[in-house]
Amino acid sequence: MRDRMKSGEKPKTGLEGTKAVFMLISNDTLKGDFALEQAAAIKDYGKYLEFKTGVEEYILTETQKQREFQINSALATLKPGDKGYEFKFEDKNGKNVSFSDLKGKVVLIDTWATWCGPCKVEIPHLKKLEEAMQGKDVAIVSISVDEEKDKDKWKKMIEDQSLGGIQLFASGWSDITKYYKITGIPRFMVFDKQGKIVTVDAPRPSSPDLKPLLEKYL
Repeated sequence: MRDRMKSGEKPKTGLEGTKAVFMLISNDTLKGDFALEQAAAIKDYGKYLEFKTGVEEYILTETQKQREFQINSALATLKPGDKGYEFKFEDKNGKNVSFSDLKGKVVLIDTWATWCGPCKVEIPHLKKLEEAMQGKDVAIVSISVDEEKDKDKWKKMIEDQSLGGIQLFASGWSDITKYYKITGIPRFMVFDKQGKIVTVDAPRPSSPDLKPLLEKYL
């Protein structure tokens, strides 16, 4: 790189420049640190996602992953067509379910909690919607933000209320609520079959507008 600078050639920037510097760094964790330094200077979300795809194999430590999440969520516009957040949570049987597992289906995400009164009001309407969408490429995903200490209470409510769909446990106000800037529940969000945002503030199941919205993207 010094030889190039001496010859008057400008150093490459962006992903190409970062990968050029990687050739001078032998440690993968240090490569990740350098990549995050470069990522912090990117102001366009689309360009950031392209950059992230090229360097994410070096984002290894928990500290690096949290830093990447902070950069990503600060830039995320959450507008229609943006890629949805890649979450991974346990279902009621302890199996991990990720957002990418749902690709190929229109996805309705409901963030809720067992203590939330307005969430409970929506349950009968959500059940009716699930019946109406049966046999169609629609995944109805309920993500609980109950705290870890209330996990058994969550499981009991699923059983007692015969809750359907995909039931996931986020163990508190986790990254998904931070990413989508959710400060109140219930919050319903819709994503298309490619995992792209349709809306992060969808009508509730009690509204007649939600079912046609889902059907529009089938």
